[in-house]
Amino acid sequence: MAHKLTLQLLNETFTINKLPQFAEIPSILSNGEMCFISRTDEELSIVCPDFMAPNNVQQELGWRCLKVEGTVKLQEVGVLASILQPLSEAGVPVFTVSTFNTDYVFVMDEHLVNVVHALQKAGHQFHKEE
Repeated sequence: MAHKLTLQLLNETFTINKLPQFAEIPSILSNGEMCFISRTDEELSIVCPDFMAPNNVQQELGWRCLKVEGTVKLQEVGVLASILQPLSEAGVPVFTVSTFNTDYVFVMDEHLVNVVHALQKAGHQFHKEE
């Protein structure tokens, strides 16, 4: 089944941060802004708006976020593939995060025009964040 999704381009620019596995989560991340925190047996990864990015850590700046609008059921198949395939064909690197409700695809700001074109060509629509 080919998914035709509505994607929301968020206004913020995000930073992807890598901290040591047992690092403390910076307190600024508890202020209610959207952020994603993942801890594995190798690292602590934090994706947050640029203004909240921790200092003196390995990080990648300048990422934009596309949010899949609506709720995506956990059992639904092919949602991310319908986004990632056209981006892969366009040569666009991505970073993805999934939550219980939906999926988020991060692309570098410099690729944004190519991203929008590739995804619209694949049948997806865009909704600008209010």
